[in-house]
Amino acid sequence: MPAPHSRPWTLYALTFAVALLAGASAVYWVVGTASLANQSVQSASVDAKADGPDAKDLARALGGKPLASASAPVAETAQYQLLGVVAGPVGKGYALLAVGSAAPKAYTVGSALGEGLVLQSVSARGAKIGATVQGPATVELALPKPHGW
Repeated sequence: MPAPHSRPWTLYALTFAVALLAGASAVYWVVGTASLANQSVQSASVDAKADGPDAKDLARALGGKPLASASAPVAETAQYQLLGVVAGPVGKGYALLAVGSAAPKAYTVGSALGEGLVLQSVSARGAKIGATVQGPATVELALPKPHGW
């Protein structure tokens, strides 16, 4: 009858060390996540009166070209110049417009443009301006077609 093999003490010590490390790792992660849960999260505030994005950055993002200097004469027929649009769901969106000789500005649908006109709607390549949001459009603007179209 064969004699049972006695296990060496190093195997027991190694097993104990691995179990101890696994337990220490579990305790470390539990304590770490518990301390994260107790930390307060700072909330970000949004200024509702913000004017919107910078006109130059928005024009560049929408593929617009740099405008000529402010001293360049503006043609009488080009009172409204459409520089870019961001069309969202129905009734939502932005248009980057230069009104008269003023610097370009981003307008949301329903924003007043001055002289009793509002931005009625925006589409993928155009914008409509009228006296009221629901009324007939008095001015329809379109972006020029990109090169190669």
